[in-house]
Amino acid sequence: MSLPEHFCCVDVECVATGRRHDERGVAHVAVVDQDEHLLLKRKVRPSGKVENYLTPLTGLRPGDLGGAPPLEEVRREVVALLGPSMVLVGQGIANDIGWLDLVEGRDFAYPVNLAEVFKTYNPRYNNYSFFSLQHEANTLLGHGCLN
Repeated sequence: MSLPEHFCCVDVECVATGRRHDERGVAHVAVVDQDEHLLLKRKVRPSGKVENYLTPLTGLRPGDLGGAPPLEEVRREVVALLGPSMVLVGQGIANDIGWLDLVEGRDFAYPVNLAEVFKTYNPRYNNYSFFSLQHEANTLLGHGCLN
C-alpha cells in the first residue's frame, strides 16, 4: 500500500456564542500543508454574538474579528485548497471537519486523527488514555518544546 502524496492539517478555533457548552461559533481557520507552508489563516465572523472569546484557547480578543468574512466564504477558500486526494490530519480532526461541513470523498480523501494515533492502552483502568497535542509534540520533539 502506497502512502498518499498530499496531506494538510486543518485547525478551527471557536468562540462562545452563548453560555452553554455547545454554543460555539467558528472564529478562526488555518490550513497548513505537509511541507509546513501556511496555506490559509483567516479570522471568521461568527454567526452569533460573541459572549466570550475563550482567549486562553483561541488567542482571540475583542476587536480581533472586526471585518472578518462569514464562515461560508472562508469554507469555500478551504475547499478550494483541498480536493478528493487530500488527507486531513489533526487533533480531533472530526470536529474541524464538522465545523467546516466538509465531506469525505468529495472535499478530502480521509481523516487522520492524531488523538487516535497516539492513544495508549491503560491496563490499570482497562481503557485508553488520550493526550493533548501539546503533550504529543513535547514527547516527540523534546520535553518542553511548546511550553
